[in-house]
Amino acid sequence: MIGENVRRLRKIHDLNQIEFAKLIGVSQGSLSDIESGKCNPSVETVVSIYSTFECSLDWLLNTESQKKSENKISNSELSYLEQELISAFRELDSENQIEAFEIVKLKKKRNIT
Repeated sequence: MIGENVRRLRKIHDLNQIEFAKLIGVSQGSLSDIESGKCNPSVETVVSIYSTFECSLDWLLNTESQKKSENKISNSELSYLEQELISAFRELDSENQIEAFEIVKLKKKRNIT
């Protein structure tokens, strides 16, 4: 769902709804409705999100069934650990995926510095 991807993008950038809404030019209430799936964003809002955060339009607009087919990676391209990590990640709900992603970002940052 578009709303779920908008929420993921907001969380990835560590923004609250008010901050994110201001950046893309909508009210916090409108953003809340988009994230909860009560409504879809307008074309103008999608373009604003795309240009502000330079995310993939394909990713932003994909439905769940499209995501599943596009996210398939040949097992031969991944190590066993990568396969297990992806499998476990996909079993998590959105909120836990975001938390896991934040943990990986933190680990990566600690490894670089």
